[in-house]
Formats: sequence, structure tokens, C-alpha cells
Amino acid sequence: MKTHSNTGLISYSMTAFPVLTRATSIPVRRVKRRIAKGNTYALALLLGLVVGAARPASAQYDPSAQFSPVANPNGVWSYGFESVPLGSPFNLLTVPAPVPAVPGPTIDSWQDPFFGAIGVFHNGTAVPQTVTTVGSEVSQFDPGMLAMNAGPNDQFAVVQFTAPVNGIYTFQGVFEGIDTAGTTSSVYLLENNLMVATGNIIPFGPPVPLSSGPFLLAAGQTLAYAVGGGPANSMTALINAQVAAVIPEPSTYALLGLALVPLVVRRGLARKRRGAIA
Repeated sequence: MKTHSNTGLISYSMTAFPVLTRATSIPVRRVKRRIAKGNTYALALLLGLVVGAARPASAQYDPSAQFSPVANPNGVWSYGFESVPLGSPFNLLTVPAPVPAVPGPTIDSWQDPFFGAIGVFHNGTAVPQTVTTVGSEVSQFDPGMLAMNAGPNDQFAVVQFTAPVNGIYTFQGVFEGIDTAGTTSSVYLLENNLMVATGNIIPFGPPVPLSSGPFLLAAGQTLAYAVGGGPANSMTALINAQVAAVIPEPSTYALLGLALVPLVVRRGLARKRRGAIA
């Protein structure tokens, strides 16, 4: 019989599992066979209960809220670029560069010493900031905004997430042009450096939401946001970006291991009996 407690957990009475006791009323010659079969059913039920009761941990990662102006990589986040074509090797941006802004004094960025204004930019101040990057390109950054600017040779600016543990991951974000003269950009989501979603920003057009997943990732595998690949790409913000993870807790594996103990013991006893008979 199944009952529900106030905690939301489900408990089972032994009457729900007659398979555990049914073999005791049958002829002696059939006892061994029925008990073995009953034990198998009981073990299957126990495994199902353990897996069903497991409560995986969840985690969310936000590239804007977790931006670092002093460390790259920064925990699960890395700021970098890729050459054309997309899927080329990922390279870290190595220069932490404050960028003059109005009302200022600066916003933060990660850039490359050889490729001009390619980079990842972040307004860590509490007020909107106006920033001039290359030539006459002027961009408007809201408080807390993260943005990417492509390179002069169409390089892709990339914000990359690295899975800290094995788990199931999804990711999403909204790309929006913030060049005051109008933004034209190609935007992408990558899983292990392979494109899984793409969109286009047009001048003064609507924001472009992208999402993808779920993906089963091993620790060290990656998801990424990218902007670039064309000569007209300009400053593009990444808004409401989030990587969400569902990660099995260690206790889940411990319970599963405990559920397997009866099977291991039963098999060991069976081997001993066969050896004694032989």
C-alpha cells in the first residue's frame, strides 16, 4: 500500500510487495526458484524507489552577474575569441582593459593586444554608460550589461562556460544590438564548439532570443555564446543569459550502491552453494 506523508515522501507497506513472501506457501521443491525470482523483483522495485526518490541538485550560472575584470578564466567562465570559421580553436583574451565611458569613469573589458576592439565588455557600474570603441562606434551600456564585439578580421568574440561537474545542462540568452548607429551582428550558441543555434541582429531591430539543450556534459566540456563572422558586426549585448544545470547529488549514487548490495550478496552465496555441490 502506498501512503503520502506530510513531507511529500512516499512510503510503502509490505502488503504492496507480496512477491517477497509468496514463495513460503509453495512446495519445497519449488522454493529456491521462486525465492530467486522474488528477490529479483524486489531488487527491481528497490532500485526504482531509489532512483525515483533521488533529488538532483540544480545550479544556475549568469555570465553578467559573475563577470570578473581581473581573472580570465574566472571560475566556470572564460572570455576569448575564435578565428573564422566558427569552431576554430578557442583563444583567451589576455588584456584586462578599462574603457573610458560617460559619465564614467570606465567600464571593464577583456581584449586582445593584436586585434583592436575585439573583446568582451561589462558595465559594472550602477548607471548607464556611453562608450566609444573603434572609430565612431558608440554603444549604450545599461547597468550590469555584458556585451561582445567582433574582431577586425571577422573574428568571433566568445563567452565560454565550462561544466564544473558531470550533469545535464541547458543555456539561453537574448542578443541585442547596442550600437547607437545601428547594430548588425551574427550571433551563435555553441556546444563543445559546435553551433547549435544562430540568429541575426539587424539595425534597430528586435532582440534575438536563443536557447538550446538539454546537453549531457562531462566535467570540462563547454557551452558558449559567440558574436562575429562578418565585416559589419558591431557591439552586441548578451542579456538574461543563463546556464542551468541538473547535477546528481553524491547521496544518489550512495543510495544506488546500497540498493545493489543484496544482488551482490545473493550472487556470492549462489557461487558458494554451486562450489559446495561440485
